[in-house]
Amino acid sequence: MKPKAAKQEAAPIVEYTHRVAIVTGGTRGIGLGISQALLEKGMHVLAIYRSSREEALEAENMLAQVARKAGAELRVVQGDVGSKTEAERLVNLAGETWGRVDVLVNNAGIFDFSFLEEMTEEFFDHIIRVNLKSMVFAMQAVLPWMKRNRYGRIVNATSISGQLADVGLTAYACSKAGVNQLTRVCSGELAPYGITVNAYAPGIIHTGMTDAMIRERGDRQVKQIPAGYFGRPEDVAALVAFLCSEESAYVTGEIIGVDGGMMKVQNPGRAYEFAATREDSSK
Repeated sequence: MKPKAAKQEAAPIVEYTHRVAIVTGGTRGIGLGISQALLEKGMHVLAIYRSSREEALEAENMLAQVARKAGAELRVVQGDVGSKTEAERLVNLAGETWGRVDVLVNNAGIFDFSFLEEMTEEFFDHIIRVNLKSMVFAMQAVLPWMKRNRYGRIVNATSISGQLADVGLTAYACSKAGVNQLTRVCSGELAPYGITVNAYAPGIIHTGMTDAMIRERGDRQVKQIPAGYFGRPEDVAALVAFLCSEESAYVTGEIIGVDGGMMKVQNPGRAYEFAATREDSSK
C-alpha cells in the first residue's frame, strides 16, 4: 500500500496590481523610493508633497515612466496632511479617483535639532504636527475606505530615535516614540477590519534630510553601523513594499529596523579591526 502524499499547501497569493496606495512625502528621499517600488509592483499611487514644487515635478516625470512600464497609474498632488481637513481631502481624492484605498504609507516627516533649553514652543509643535499628528489624521481618513473592503495596509515611518536617545533631538525623539506607540495600539484597534499597522525604523539613510548630518559627523557615525555604510532609500522601500503586500498579512504591530544593525550591537568597529588582522596574518 503506497503512503499517501503529503497535502500541498496552496502558495500565498501575492497580488499588488491595482491596489491603491497613498504615500505622504512621496516625491523625495525615502518616500520617492517607496512610490517607485509600489508603482513597480503595479499599484496605483497617490504621491503627496507639501512644498518644493519643482522637485516634485522632477520626481513626477521619473515616476510616470515607472508607472507606464508597470501598467499602473500615478497622481502627484500637493497637500499638508498635518491638517485634518487636508488629510481627508487627499485621501478622498485617491478613493474617488480609483474607487478604493488599500495602502497608506505615512512617510512624511522632518528632522531637526534643538537642545531643550533653546527649544521654542513653535519648534516643538511643528515637529509633533508633521511627524505624529499628520499620521493620526491620515489614518483616521483612510479608515472608512479600508473598512469598506475589510482590508488595509498602514505603514508608518518611525526612526531609531524612537528608541535610542540622541542628544539634541528632544522633539524629534518624542515624535517618533509616539509613532511607535501609535502603531502598536492601532494594530490592535484595526485588526478586526483586516487592517495591519506596522512601522519601519530607518537608521541613517543617505537622503537630502540627512546629508548635512552625514557631512558633519558621518565619519564617526558610520563606525557604529555593523553593515559599514549608510543606507539607501531603496533599502527601506524594499521592506515597505513587503509590508504593503498580501504576504505580510500575519505581520502587524511591528517596529522593524532598517539600520544596518546599528541598534543591535555596540562597537562594531572592533570586528572590522579584528577582521583586518586576520587578513594580514593570512598573507
